[in-house]
Amino acid sequence: MDQIKLLALCFILFTGIILAHDNHQKSQFVLELSQKLKASDIISAHSHVDETNIHDKQFGNGDLLAYVTPWNNKGYEVVKKFKGKFDYVSPVWYDVQRNSGEHMIIGEHNVDEHWMEQIRYQTDSGYMAGLIVPRFQFLNWQVSDYQGFISDTEEQKRLSQLIVAQTRKHDFDGIVLECGFPVPLMTFVKSLADDLHQIEKQLILVLPPFRKGYQPMVDANAFAMLSTFVDRFSLMTYDYSSYLPNGGPNAPTDWIVDNIEELTNKSNRHQLLVGLNLYAMSYLPPQPPQPLLMQQVLEKLTISPDTLNDDDDDENSESNIIINWDKESEEHHFEDLDEDGIMQGTIWMPSIKSLQRRIHLAEDYQVGLSLWEVGQGLDYFYELF
Repeated sequence: MDQIKLLALCFILFTGIILAHDNHQKSQFVLELSQKLKASDIISAHSHVDETNIHDKQFGNGDLLAYVTPWNNKGYEVVKKFKGKFDYVSPVWYDVQRNSGEHMIIGEHNVDEHWMEQIRYQTDSGYMAGLIVPRFQFLNWQVSDYQGFISDTEEQKRLSQLIVAQTRKHDFDGIVLECGFPVPLMTFVKSLADDLHQIEKQLILVLPPFRKGYQPMVDANAFAMLSTFVDRFSLMTYDYSSYLPNGGPNAPTDWIVDNIEELTNKSNRHQLLVGLNLYAMSYLPPQPPQPLLMQQVLEKLTISPDTLNDDDDDENSESNIIINWDKESEEHHFEDLDEDGIMQGTIWMPSIKSLQRRIHLAEDYQVGLSLWEVGQGLDYFYELF
């Protein structure tokens, strides 16, 4: 009963604050921080990659997970092109639906075993990269579904067996589980982890982010308990401003630090994969926030020869569009103008500079990274990892 009460509280908090959702070398295209980078430099350089090191992982402190989605096929090609960099690859293939205590696992038609063979990559040292860990997401579950599931251990066992059966059938290296409420479902998560470990497969658990001023859905004590049987955690540290009318940064660095410090300790910190968004967000009130592929951002930046303004001084700008560096969040943003120069909204976007800051942060804390999702980014982003 306590679990069910906790679930109800978590559900309210979740729907109120989580509205969205799903050691490295310097890139040859990165200018010194004292320099201003023109948008024309991004446009001309984003597709140029150093082929000599294309399979060499530069992010050396922790594990790197790359998500790919069936609705954005570029991601499938990205993980092939840069294979060797990603320790885990999670194709978003499966949905878990519930109806009157019975479960349906939807998405097996997405499985591409030939592609899986192309992704796994043995490094010169013998390390196997590109482990395939498809995501299984609880889809359209209501509070009553969670309550019924929590109270029925036999139902939990049946679902675990269904997931393990898919893992065996397609020889996955493990799975990513996104169940919405990991703490009330801890008994099920442990049972699933045990079943996967028996066949030498891994479990990565998706976690909602922590926010100051709100009751955390997962705290340090829960994380410590989960870390005894979960292999890795994929933390959704993005979409920070998606509930704000005028928008804002996607993942301020101080918020990322808060999440790392609130959840982990030195002994389990290596299990955390901090989420990085590779997409931009467009805000035009009163319309809802709109995620943008970076390719769409490039199209907007080609309207005029923009400059990337890192010191917020645009008096000498020769362009109507200025991409500004927000020093507090350490992200870039710009006003989205139409062809007539009329403002359509504000776009916050990842960049080489913002990604560098977050990679360095992850290295300092010795945590891993999870990338949502690689089909949305630019090719030269992946040289950083």
